[in-house]
Amino acid sequence: MIGKNKSIHFIGIGGIGMSAIAEILYKLGFKVTGSDINKNIIIKRLIKKGIKVFSNHSSSNIQNSDIVVFSSAIKKNNQELKFAQKKKIPTLSRASMLAEVMRLKSSITVAGSHGKTTTTSLIATILEKAGFDPTIINGGIINSFQTNAKLGKGEWLVAEADESDGSFVFLPSTIGLINNIDLEHVDYYNNLNQIKEAFIEYAKNIPFYGFIALGIDSKNVRDIKDKLFEKKIFTFGLNPNANFYAKDIKIIEVKKKFFSQFDVIINFKKKKY
Repeated sequence: MIGKNKSIHFIGIGGIGMSAIAEILYKLGFKVTGSDINKNIIIKRLIKKGIKVFSNHSSSNIQNSDIVVFSSAIKKNNQELKFAQKKKIPTLSRASMLAEVMRLKSSITVAGSHGKTTTTSLIATILEKAGFDPTIINGGIINSFQTNAKLGKGEWLVAEADESDGSFVFLPSTIGLINNIDLEHVDYYNNLNQIKEAFIEYAKNIPFYGFIALGIDSKNVRDIKDKLFEKKIFTFGLNPNANFYAKDIKIIEVKKKFFSQFDVIINFKKKKY
């Protein structure tokens, strides 16, 4: 990890994923700045916390920056990005910087075509309630924390893994989770098989001391399971053949709020898919 005397600039800091990483680095003691032409609640929150945010993109914004971070939404002709490359200021993609932050902790990443933000929120909340004080980098605001980023003192970090540009395969996850797989992000992936291969690579990067959790309600996830035979795998879902499955699901209304209630069945009998 780079020295804490370094100044890190985020191009497009108002994005939900970029803002979370920026906030964690700021809380770790780094000097953090950012730029974004959009004004939103996230930017207001970052400014309130003490992070300098420029409302335009200009080379003058990064004159004193040691590292520049950009997201996949930033065009190659962006003024700040071009200036950084010209001046040989190190530039990192959002995913690369997330990977750097993740190296500081044991990490759980949540991947899949749908439900990543919700699942990340649930895992983070469970770990918090259990006393693990996790670090959290999420793709949405978690109601119980009222933020998408939290620096914890505990061993674990929980992060949402975005598959849209393929960079999630490089995240150093200790535990990985795949909710489901569908044909999405066709601007990057040519077909469903390419998407499946990306998720296979993501899972194969899990170390021998970790494990991968697979949501086997998704046919496409079941399709890749046999290609991960060398990995420790746990399965989950509504499928009664899963290692962990939900049963007797009920929706309960309390004062115009809705809650779900269900039993979790632990099953390690011989399974068929």
